[in-house]
Amino acid sequence: MKNVLSLSLIALLFVSCSKKSDDEITPVADKKVKVEVDLSGNYQNYQLLFAVTTLTTSTGGFVVPEITTPANTAWTQIIAQGNAYNYIGEPTSSKLVIESKTVAGNLAFTLSATQVHNTDDNAQIPVTAVVKVYADGKLLETFNYTAKPVGQVTDPLVKSIKIN
Repeated sequence: MKNVLSLSLIALLFVSCSKKSDDEITPVADKKVKVEVDLSGNYQNYQLLFAVTTLTTSTGGFVVPEITTPANTAWTQIIAQGNAYNYIGEPTSSKLVIESKTVAGNLAFTLSATQVHNTDDNAQIPVTAVVKVYADGKLLETFNYTAKPVGQVTDPLVKSIKIN
């Protein structure tokens, strides 16, 4: 009887000290990131600024973004020590696509447009953009942006997204 009581006590200790699957922490899974910027309106009359201000793994490691569309488009400024990538230029295409070279857990970006051509044309349509952020090919977020004509202040689109 004493052995049965001892075994029952030991079994109770094992059961009460074991982890339940509900208590386990799910590991963070970084993902490949893609940002698509679709422009409309008279975007040819604007200068575009797209800046990746943060693209890191969930543990803080830097991830390099690359412009994949339009082809042969390069960053106009790279500050590697700060993991900042800036593209400033007049759009040659209605689409700008940025992709991470490796998986990432955090993304922050800024989009802004300034009218630089045909500034006296009151009939033109201001540039608008739909920005879509994907993680491993799955749509995460969609944002809308509209620039204003010359002489008016346009707030930039500034977003910070946790990918995982």
